[in-house]
Amino acid sequence: MVGPYSDAAIGAGGARLRPYALTGGRTRSDYPLQLDTLLAACPVPADTDLGPEGERIRLLCATPQAVAELAFHLGQPVQVAKILASDLLRVQALVIAEHHDASHRPDRELLEAVLVGLHKL
Repeated sequence: MVGPYSDAAIGAGGARLRPYALTGGRTRSDYPLQLDTLLAACPVPADTDLGPEGERIRLLCATPQAVAELAFHLGQPVQVAKILASDLLRVQALVIAEHHDASHRPDRELLEAVLVGLHKL
């Protein structure tokens, strides 16, 4: 597969890549994702190659995760997480989870703590 999830983008020995390598140089998401947008994993055909980052995001989203939480767990800027999530939304490996009530939304204090942690990176 060509693009940000190709083997060429991951690097030898799983070395950490710069954000522009993960996103293929893209700077904008195809979807209007916010910090508190909840994303949930969907089943995909076995022959679908999502690459290491895509698979990691799907595993994280086995329970709905906010975009800010994904960025934290990936150790990447929020915009990179949005772009990677957008790629998975496009191939229907993720869906935007509906907010049925406030109890399923990430806590504001948690999101602020994630943001502070991201700024420290």
